[in-house]
Amino acid sequence: MGKRSGSPQSQEDIEKLPLRELNYWIRLAEFRIAHQNLSSSLHKAALTRLVWLEEERRRVHGIAAPNRKRH
Repeated sequence: MGKRSGSPQSQEDIEKLPLRELNYWIRLAEFRIAHQNLSSSLHKAALTRLVWLEEERRRVHGIAAPNRKRH
């Protein structure tokens, strides 16, 4: 079985991360959306993940998430 990436998958994972590392995962998700040629379903999944990560950052660290409109 392959090794899982170190990306956070649950609230418990998020709570263990320092803010700097959580910001890294958010920037990576933003990059993926902006610079990779994704199919519409992968784009939607990436945007959903980005919104989730930003909401978790708000919950854990109190940093307001930008208002991202979903289609």
